[in-house]
Amino acid sequence: MVRRKKPKITGADPNYSHTFERFRAVESDMPPDVKIPGVNEQSANPSKDATTTNEEAAVVEPKVSAAETKTPAPKAKKPVAKPKAPKAKKIAARPKPKPAEEPNASNSPRDDRQITLDAAVRIDQAHAMQPLIEKGLQQRDIVMLAGRRATEKFVLSPTFVPKPDADRLPMQDGYHTSKRLDGAILDAMRDEHDPLRVRSDPAMVRGQFETLFWEMLDDVIAELIKKYT
Repeated sequence: MVRRKKPKITGADPNYSHTFERFRAVESDMPPDVKIPGVNEQSANPSKDATTTNEEAAVVEPKVSAAETKTPAPKAKKPVAKPKAPKAKKIAARPKPKPAEEPNASNSPRDDRQITLDAAVRIDQAHAMQPLIEKGLQQRDIVMLAGRRATEKFVLSPTFVPKPDADRLPMQDGYHTSKRLDGAILDAMRDEHDPLRVRSDPAMVRGQFETLFWEMLDDVIAELIKKYT
């Protein structure tokens, strides 16, 4: 037995398209001569309305409800709280330094000056150091030892001592140092012995220091000879 194939529907037939609600018969108790809008017109020309309805039904797209067309409003974002800036630390004000107290006349330092001290080695003293040099000692070291002793003991005197006459070695073999001395004594000594201010400060004190240096050098030579000979 051959099975019957189902017919394929390839399009919409307007003759079979209709809506039941639009062409439903309206029952009324009104006399036939009374015209009812829509009903009499439909009964007078039913084919035209049916055709129009069928054509409109074929092309009318399904309506979308207003609720579906409305897109949901985006939810309002909650404002993000900004991080609070750290509070600035209060910096304590530094105390103002107290003004320096004015020095009293009793506490004020004297008018000291840094004075260069020079002393030469006498030739006779150089001969006296020869036995020590032969024992291995250095002449420069012997002179340095005597010069340090003289510098520690030297105190400026208001009595001016001129440069003594003696046979000396060159100053490169002598002793050189500096020390702070009383400037008032130096000025008083210059007022009396150098009124024209032509001598330097080292020249004004050389006689006093060189005499002391020679004494210290003689003592050092004598001590070392006893020790090394």
